[in-house]
Amino acid sequence: MEEKGIRFGLQEKVLLTVVGASMLITSIMSVIFYSRSVDSIQSNYQENIGISLQVCADTFDDVMKEAYFTCTYAIAGEELRALVHQDDTYEALIALLQQYRSRNSEIHSVYCYVKEADVLIQVSADGVRITPNSAEVLDWMNTATQQETGNQFSPAYNIDTSSAIQRQFFTYGKRIYDTQGAEIGRLFVNVDERTIYFKCLQSEETQNNTCYITRHDLVVSATDTSALESRLQEQEDTMLVSTDTAMTEYSLVSVSDLSAITADLRSTRNWILFVALLLNLLLSIPVFFIVRGMMYPMSELEKDMARVKEGDLSVRAEIYHRDEIGSLSENFNDMIQQIELLIDELVTERMLKKEAEIEALQYQITPHFMYNTLSSIRYAAALEHSDNIASLLQVFIELLRLSASDRGAFITVEQEIQMVENYVQLQKFRYADSFDVEFDIAPETRQFYVPRLLIQPLVENAILHGLNHREKENRIAIRVMQDGQQLAIKVEDNGVGMTAEEIQNLMSGARRSKFSGIGISNVRERLRLYYGEKGTLQYHSVQENGTTAIITLPASDDPDAYTI
Repeated sequence: MEEKGIRFGLQEKVLLTVVGASMLITSIMSVIFYSRSVDSIQSNYQENIGISLQVCADTFDDVMKEAYFTCTYAIAGEELRALVHQDDTYEALIALLQQYRSRNSEIHSVYCYVKEADVLIQVSADGVRITPNSAEVLDWMNTATQQETGNQFSPAYNIDTSSAIQRQFFTYGKRIYDTQGAEIGRLFVNVDERTIYFKCLQSEETQNNTCYITRHDLVVSATDTSALESRLQEQEDTMLVSTDTAMTEYSLVSVSDLSAITADLRSTRNWILFVALLLNLLLSIPVFFIVRGMMYPMSELEKDMARVKEGDLSVRAEIYHRDEIGSLSENFNDMIQQIELLIDELVTERMLKKEAEIEALQYQITPHFMYNTLSSIRYAAALEHSDNIASLLQVFIELLRLSASDRGAFITVEQEIQMVENYVQLQKFRYADSFDVEFDIAPETRQFYVPRLLIQPLVENAILHGLNHREKENRIAIRVMQDGQQLAIKVEDNGVGMTAEEIQNLMSGARRSKFSGIGISNVRERLRLYYGEKGTLQYHSVQENGTTAIITLPASDDPDAYTI
């Protein structure tokens, strides 16, 4: 089957190999460099982000500490306790709350719940509000009031529903007790979430990533306010996550996109690959001419081989350099010279051999057959008073004429059958008509050419060795037919048959014809000489059930088509 697709010569293969290997090495080095650089950048970036988060955590702790100490200091003082218990107008209490709020700029508001009046006094940057107690206010106060156990520095995180504008607060809430230990109110110091965001999260170090403050994976401060009060999602492998935990049990989380971090590095990698590709393309030009010069002797040698393939043995390869290709060219010349000598010797030897074989196959009637035939005629003359002698002599003369003629090695099927008919007539006379011969010759085969004396040896072998002449109803069938481009000749008898050993002896030449001296092996050898594998002779036999000989050869109406 013919191969389809692009075929590359050795020159193109060498060029592609050199350029491809160079490009592959460059690509591998770029990938290794990129991978190691990404690891280094990621490590350094994570280290820097870790330091930034630690600074943010310290800042967060400092702000929360100020709010915690403000709240603790306030409830420990006698002044607040006295005003909550005695100030009916709340003016002095409001002034004191404003004083607490002004102690630290990060404190957004200070609330005081007066239990006896059941009101919540709110002092913030937005002004002063006195809100009657309600279910919402009570819920907010309960959420914002710190537990007595646990980390006292950890503020509560809640949404202030008591204010007109709802805000997220980090709140320290503590109860206010009188001297007898009874609860008379509560104090709340609030730090706005936005204040913490701008104070801790919005900085130059964190502007290229997303930062969160979380508590138990709950987002309490972030750039996007819609993310507040939501759970921090598990990040993909393409994101770099750094975490630092503050003393207040809040965690600062930085989420960075690796693709953004390594964008410049990827650009550098792509630039390296582009430059490498460009350099390799430029390199391919001188490499092409170098390879072309190296491969020119090989290309010329290939042309010389093609001429030899077409039958021109006068070709000699030119030797350009004393290298491997030069050595190959020299050996090629020696090989062609040896082939010429061998062909001359082989042709001479074969011609002599075939001439001898063909000459040996120009058989004459053997003296033994002539003696037997003439003896039969003599006996016929004595027995039949010479009435049948003329016809027998005429048949014998015709047989001698056909077998000894100089018409060449090939005759038509019709001529071969005529000779076989004459031979059969003489043999039937000799064996007293103890057998019958049936001829079935297809009309279209009569003008095909076959080697002389091809069928007669098969018929003779059937008469002499196949039939039992003491029996009656001996029969030989001779059939010639065309099968496509092949001519099939079949000689079949109903005689005693042969064993496998007898067939082997017959094919090897142990039995020879008494008429012409031609053995069955000689017929097979001539078929091989003239037709090669296209000419075959096969025997099939079953003891006591006859023998069949089959010859197949090309059907040709040209007498010179297979002449040697």
